[in-house]
Amino acid sequence: MSRRKGIALRLALVVVLAAAISFFFESSFYVSIVIATALGVFGEMVHMPENMPGAADNSEEKEVHPFKAMAIGALVVSILLVVDFLFPKLNHHGFSSYS
Repeated sequence: MSRRKGIALRLALVVVLAAAISFFFESSFYVSIVIATALGVFGEMVHMPENMPGAADNSEEKEVHPFKAMAIGALVVSILLVVDFLFPKLNHHGFSSYS
């Protein structure tokens, strides 16, 4: 799989997961994106032993080191939370009845 396809697939997964969270839990789209991204960081943390260089899923040591991937994910979640703090009107769009 090429790098562009992998990135597009991950973005599509976040969008679909955020839409599902917003629909089923009646939260805003923005909060759903933050939750979906945080779930991805949590999944990386749980899957970290298999992603370590030389381990089962990273035997050729070609992928990003898991600590770097977790740091990038935590940075993205932090940036999303800061943007949410700076622009609170982002929370008024979603499938909920108060949107």
